[in-house]
Amino acid sequence: MRSRSSLLPTIGLILLVSATAFAGQLIERTVAFVNKRPILLSDVRLTKALLGLEEEAAVERSIEEALMFEEASRLLSGVPAEERVATEIRNLEAKGGNGFSPAALRRKALAQIAISDYIDLRLRPLVRVDDAEVRRTFSDKAKDDPKAPAFDEVEDRIRESLERRSLDRRIEEWVTAIKRRADIRRPDAPTRVR
Repeated sequence: MRSRSSLLPTIGLILLVSATAFAGQLIERTVAFVNKRPILLSDVRLTKALLGLEEEAAVERSIEEALMFEEASRLLSGVPAEERVATEIRNLEAKGGNGFSPAALRRKALAQIAISDYIDLRLRPLVRVDDAEVRRTFSDKAKDDPKAPAFDEVEDRIRESLERRSLDRRIEEWVTAIKRRADIRRPDAPTRVR
């Protein structure tokens, strides 16, 4: 049997390694609450990595995403197929890099799928670009460029661009409306979650 004095160095080493491993390491924290639901630091970091945003912009984008996901979840029924979720998680890993927990990746994948489905179901059908607008846009660009391609060659690209802009405006209006109704709070001191 070992004496207590021979165990002290071993116990001291274990305590030192444990203290070093956990000292100052932030596992998770809540950066905001959206309608009483937490926005976690891991979600903000993933958003930051995916979009190349600064910290504060990533927090704002995460808040907006949480609001859109909440709204989309009310309208959509059912859970997306697991294959679709797995594909989205792989895409997120490829874009965001390593170092994100499976839980953060899954939350982000589910949110993005729901938001995309909501946009396709509710907002995209409202986007209309008439032929006159496409022709007017072409004329505005062609008058400044003597080597402009023929209208038939660029009509589809111009229409897609105008539709994308119109859809972006509708999404911005949607986000603005849901933000006005939301309860968004930022805690003064970080809340640690284990």
